[in-house]
Amino acid sequence: MSVVGRIARITIALGISAVLCVFAVLAIGPRHLGDGLSAEDVRCPEGLDDTGISLGRFFGEKDEEPVSGEVRALLEDPNFGASPAAVEDLRAGIVDERIVGALRAITEEHRICVDAFKEGHYFLPGVEDGPFIPDGYGEAGGLPNTHYHGRAADIWDVDGKPVEGNGGDPDVRDVGWILAGLQRDERPDQIIGPPGWTEALDRSPEEGWILEKDQTELHKDHIHMGFREENGTKNQK
Repeated sequence: MSVVGRIARITIALGISAVLCVFAVLAIGPRHLGDGLSAEDVRCPEGLDDTGISLGRFFGEKDEEPVSGEVRALLEDPNFGASPAAVEDLRAGIVDERIVGALRAITEEHRICVDAFKEGHYFLPGVEDGPFIPDGYGEAGGLPNTHYHGRAADIWDVDGKPVEGNGGDPDVRDVGWILAGLQRDERPDQIIGPPGWTEALDRSPEEGWILEKDQTELHKDHIHMGFREENGTKNQK
């Protein structure tokens, strides 16, 4: 066989190997938070975020739009993890910069995982998200849906521990203290978490906390933070 033929065969073999590796990574998926749970049992990838690999990017396809410096810093933060859909929302510029800023404040001290901003979020199984919270989701039915506008985030894990069942854990609770310590105009004005978490923090609606029992019960497995309006907040202190 000629030298040119050998080089061609080696090149083809390397190309096939690279493609197979990409498919293997996509098929296996990222490791997940949790204590030995399978990927089907948890909602968020561990560490940075999902692998970030897509076939388009692997073969040189450029991002549609460059992300902002704050978004890039969040995506590169080793304390930030997110579902693939949440990562794509960040890359697409869907997520409000105020939410990005609040998340960065939290990741300065804790490793967190965000399950959803806009895409992939739902209030009720089988009910597609829209501009308003659907009827049947407690007394909040009919109110504006901050997720739909990219102005909300759901945190499911803190430092490797699911929020559900750990509302009294010091690390999970500290997420609330960090939010409480933000300046009034930087702090989300729609903060909802598990009942025990909410009670221990002892915050007020004027500071952005939603205290209605039906809402804390509906958020027993995650911490929701959102901004109700496109500009400014309703925080009074």
